Amino acid sequence: MNKENFEQFFRGFHFVDCAVRSRSIIYLLGRQEYELEEGEEDPDEADVIKRLTNILLDNPESQRYGYSDLVGFRITNIEASQIPKPQVVAADYSAGVYVMGSGDDHLETQQVPYDDEKGPQRGGMIKLRNIDGYVYTAGGRRSICRREGPNHWVPLWKNMPLPKVKRRVDFEDYGFEDIDGFDHDDLYAVGGHGDVWHYDGSLWKQVPFPSNMTLRNVCCGGDGQVYIGAQNGNVFRGRGNKWKHIHDGGLSLYFTDMVWFQDKVWCTSDYGLWTIENDKLERAAVPDWVGSCAGNLSAGDGILVVAGMYGAAMPQWHRLGVAGRHAGALSTVRGIIVLGICDR
Repeated sequence: MNKENFEQFFRGFHFVDCAVRSRSIIYLLGRQEYELEEGEEDPDEADVIKRLTNILLDNPESQRYGYSDLVGFRITNIEASQIPKPQVVAADYSAGVYVMGSGDDHLETQQVPYDDEKGPQRGGMIKLRNIDGYVYTAGGRRSICRREGPNHWVPLWKNMPLPKVKRRVDFEDYGFEDIDGFDHDDLYAVGGHGDVWHYDGSLWKQVPFPSNMTLRNVCCGGDGQVYIGAQNGNVFRGRGNKWKHIHDGGLSLYFTDMVWFQDKVWCTSDYGLWTIENDKLERAAVPDWVGSCAGNLSAGDGILVVAGMYGAAMPQWHRLGVAGRHAGALSTVRGIIVLGICDR
């Protein structure tokens, strides 16, 4: 990347999410950086600009990048879809939706409706996932829905009861934090304190889980197993009613993302990048500068993208940036794309 493109597309933003549409098209979500004067308070999150950038890896440098700034979006994440057409979907907790790709670049005309009885969502939109080509969202109050077209989200939680709690604030303990699936009729959603559910294409069923730890991640692996990330880096593996505790924590942060890539699970937080293979969680065998880009992951079409506070990357490790103080060129190591653009 040349200095002019760095200044135009990335200066003043750090990465908070990433998405792989194909091995030649990836997306990054940036959050505007700001400095506070003494005595100032953090701005409202809706006032912090989010930047959605597309990178066309096969294009020449002069035609590689484009972006849209999202205004009024709160905590936001992104995911690539193939259905109804290849593009990226950005959604914030308050159910605002923006799409980019395949000729679209616009804010959806309405927020995803909220309704306890009719949906399509009944809580904040916390996590987006591409499952079988569609974008799914998991959220508060055990909310699950699927995007089937512009302004068209279908609720999938119809038989799933709201938890019986004494205080409304306790619903936070039962909201879903993540969803993944082997197919559209074999989904797992997790959150709360050991709150795990399975969907068979028509009904959800609560899964007996051997822990009441706070759950944050789920990954349906290529080995046919389901991996669940819990508080302090604890990890469980299993499927259906059989689960095994394979890693006993020891980390200070939850994992942000867990994905399947190159026959293993990859996990990340702001503090590093790990892999799970043969029931062992280990630091990923990547260059130090790749680990420093940790924070968020996206895998698809044979590549993995790593993006975080201090840059981003992908194997054959490509580094994206400019010379000198700016960390990185677009580089790759064994299929992982690392987009290191940080000016630190």
